[in-house]
Amino acid sequence: MSPKRKSFSRIIKSLFTGKKKFGSDPAAMSTEEILALMRHESHRIEKALYNGIIETKRHIYEAKRDRLASLHKLLEERGVPRDEPTVQWSRWIHDSFDRLDEAVSEASSQPREAIDLAKAGPFLDMLKSRRSVRVWASEQPDSAVFRELADRMIDAARWAPNSGNRQALRFRIMTDEREKRLLCRLKEEHCISAPMLIFVGSDSRIYGALGEEERCLYIDSGAAIMQMILLAHDCGFGCCWNHFADDLVGSRELNIEKYAAFSKALGIPDYIAPVAILAVGAAAFIPPVPARMDAGSYMLRGVRQENDSDGSGD
Repeated sequence: MSPKRKSFSRIIKSLFTGKKKFGSDPAAMSTEEILALMRHESHRIEKALYNGIIETKRHIYEAKRDRLASLHKLLEERGVPRDEPTVQWSRWIHDSFDRLDEAVSEASSQPREAIDLAKAGPFLDMLKSRRSVRVWASEQPDSAVFRELADRMIDAARWAPNSGNRQALRFRIMTDEREKRLLCRLKEEHCISAPMLIFVGSDSRIYGALGEEERCLYIDSGAAIMQMILLAHDCGFGCCWNHFADDLVGSRELNIEKYAAFSKALGIPDYIAPVAILAVGAAAFIPPVPARMDAGSYMLRGVRQENDSDGSGD
């Protein structure tokens, strides 16, 4: 392996390994990391309430409550306003700790919807109509429309489920041709030629609560990306999710060099793990339906089920 390849491999590996466990020393962390740790600890207290284990493990969650107070103090010292939305939420959990079940019940304002399986039909139809678009129309909406779409897609990403409420996703919107051309020989032409690209990355510093090489970074990113794509599709835009994770950008010498130039030009820090590039625009046409296996083929079957299915069972 060349020196450059080894160097890049070390950078990629350092995203997940060889670092202190997330949250081990808050005073030494960046403000973004402290905020993520605050959200994570608040989420764990909230989740414990829903699982009915706060009282049985009270000493553990009292320690987390006390840790929140320390984190709030640190953030205040660093100038983070008390009315920052996630700080407000975390303070509410801290202050309501001794009556959290009542506080949650009082704060719940969204009524439960009636169970209605008929709603699955229209939703599935929308999902089935989505295609990965790779050919773009010659005429496109103006830049203001794309800017609004990007804002709405990122808003959709904000509301995706994510592990520990860490909110680690970070984005870069690209409509300038010079920026998009930085991806030449790193991504295919259908990606580079799209009217708008959105770089999707994740702040790797705020993972590691479960130990080295925590995989939630990619799970969280995938959930958010799917919501972004479905919003764009529902608005009539074509979209294609393009692989851009570390296994691709570090797979060969050229990719290493191209990604280094790309991240430098766009100001993407080393601790942001690349995940995907979303290509978005008005489609030249909607591609035909790609075949999918039948639903039963996706099911894992035990030995007895396999035997029963081929007529060899009892």
